[in-house]
Amino acid sequence: MERINLMGWILEVDINKTEEFYNKNIDLCNCLYCKNYMEACKYFNHSILKVFNMLRIIPSKPSHLSEFGEVDGGLCLYAGSYHVVGKLIEGVYCTNSDWNETNTARIENFTIGFPKELEFVHNELPQPMLQIDFEARIPWVLDEKP
Repeated sequence: MERINLMGWILEVDINKTEEFYNKNIDLCNCLYCKNYMEACKYFNHSILKVFNMLRIIPSKPSHLSEFGEVDGGLCLYAGSYHVVGKLIEGVYCTNSDWNETNTARIENFTIGFPKELEFVHNELPQPMLQIDFEARIPWVLDEKP
């Protein structure tokens, strides 16, 4: 396990096992909204890509993804989660009902937090497991419109 300081949270992450998991062929949703998110991952800002790379997450492979329509001048609001092999050592957890600036962090157009309850977990991912929830404002990059 490697200790990682991420915006005030201290994590212990097995980056090798996490990377091994994300390099597997994972079934992904094929709807137009998810396809847009996966394509938009190619254009993510360096700051958020740095976080994904640090944790060995492939951004185009979320564990869960939902789209909530247009906000902020044409950007689409997405929410979802990723998983890593690891645990939270120091820092505040968040919940869906208690998602605020004291238990989340903003990185460019992403807001992230670590919930206690795990959802949408892949069976292939070993324990201990840590979930990263996010909200993001993503442009529509596909030619095909919803």
